[in-house]
Amino acid sequence: MLKGDLVGLRPMESEDAWHLFRWFNDQRVLEDLGLRRALFCVSIEEQRKIVEQKLSSPHDRDFMVIDLAEQKAIGWAALSHIDQRNAIAELNVVIGEPGEWDRGKGTEAARMMVDHAFEVMNMHRVHLRVPSRNARAVACFTACGFVIEGTARDDHHHRGRFASSHLMSVLRDEGGRS
Repeated sequence: MLKGDLVGLRPMESEDAWHLFRWFNDQRVLEDLGLRRALFCVSIEEQRKIVEQKLSSPHDRDFMVIDLAEQKAIGWAALSHIDQRNAIAELNVVIGEPGEWDRGKGTEAARMMVDHAFEVMNMHRVHLRVPSRNARAVACFTACGFVIEGTARDDHHHRGRFASSHLMSVLRDEGGRS
């Protein structure tokens, strides 16, 4: 397990499908993710299949975010769409327990994932897409060295309207340890 001050990251396991099922069926968690395809009401069987696919994919590295004080899973973090040739990966971090929001745990998990991408996986660029309205996430990723590269206008639907997302990235020599 990778350990920080507040959280640890351990590789995702098949049994973690239950956590993801619970989190991705909680409207509070989904609210600010800016999903372009619906995940709400995914069955536990569907979630198990998704987890198994991710675990067997050479292009995904998925971790559970563990609260070190409580020793319990509070979220999910992943590097996906890993492109070894171009040394690029996409970052996802979701704190699935609303009671754990705004405590610095997501920021610490994101920093650890970026360090892992640069130091262990030898990536050059890590990127992500975040809803522009999600100030908490934008602040989290900015604190981890990400910069806004641009805005994808009206790229997803939110509460009956189209909404935009920021495209953010960090390069190895900007945010990670070289």
